[in-house]
Amino acid sequence: MKYFAAMLATCALITGISHAGQFGTGFAVSSDGIFVTCHHVVKNSPHVVVHTPTGPLPAKVIAIDAENDLAILHVQGWQGRYLGLKSAESLQYAAEITVAGFPDPTVLGREPKVTKGYVNALSGVRDDRRLIQISAPVQPGNSGGPLVCESGQVVGVIAAGLDSIDRMEHGGYVPQAVNYAVKTDLIIALLDRNGIQRAAFGTKTSGDSRLVKRVVSSIALVEGISPGERSSFIPVQTNRPAMQPQQQMRPVSTAQMPQRGPWIFANSHSRKLMASEVHRLPNEILWRARNEIYLRHGYIFSTEKGRRFAQDFAGFYRPVTPSVDTIKSQFNEAEIHNLRLIASYEQNG
Repeated sequence: MKYFAAMLATCALITGISHAGQFGTGFAVSSDGIFVTCHHVVKNSPHVVVHTPTGPLPAKVIAIDAENDLAILHVQGWQGRYLGLKSAESLQYAAEITVAGFPDPTVLGREPKVTKGYVNALSGVRDDRRLIQISAPVQPGNSGGPLVCESGQVVGVIAAGLDSIDRMEHGGYVPQAVNYAVKTDLIIALLDRNGIQRAAFGTKTSGDSRLVKRVVSSIALVEGISPGERSSFIPVQTNRPAMQPQQQMRPVSTAQMPQRGPWIFANSHSRKLMASEVHRLPNEILWRARNEIYLRHGYIFSTEKGRRFAQDFAGFYRPVTPSVDTIKSQFNEAEIHNLRLIASYEQNG
């Protein structure tokens, strides 16, 4: 997938993949349904649906900037609120920011999730000035969501996270909450080039609770539907099996997609891994890959290393039990296969 040249080696785009399409987040910038999202959320999708609390709405892509991973949608029938845009040039180091979106909706649900963080840098990978580096945790499905400053205005669009495997293999470390947003100046330019109206520049909200309420009511889950498929959230029949999750960045086949964020294999609970994906990973990464399967089931780690590991997953982790036997009884066929495969290479490493 075409993206920032400097980011291809070290970053992966944050998108959710189901068997039918891909998921992300979008946010309204006008009262008549003009939405901003990431290009990779809707790329190669002939149909786009925006899921709202009152039901799905059809959306049309009306402008794109593939180089900067941006897309503008028109959502017919939008009745939610909208957010104002503010130049990211006003940002300062350590400024508090808010992120809202729909991480991994097939597992975590379609309720919006909100995280807080700080501006770590005013540029991205290799000092790319189009990006902002932030500390707020983001996951698959957060792509296209708003990065909101303390005034309640959008200063960026969530787009990428540092690739954990790449950094472990080539840098010798696992990144901790290193994520990036595209600056709003590029959104404003895209809207202006296409003559698309947006909210007044000064649209803002003060007060933390009011800010969060406005942001949450201005975002929606965006689904890009693959050719020949149907929406994952508009079932054909009531007994349709639940959707299985995805992973994070670059829309290629699920079996080949590189993993991002804190996950080593974000879908190791839903598909069998291949030896080719595992055999070259260092022991520390294999340890994480094996234990994230336990973590999904709410295993309470007994060691300090395990507890630090669990902290990396923020909202993904729900501690349930310290009983290994209880956790093992919940494993499905794919998880059992993957645990055995990973452990075989750990022992041989």
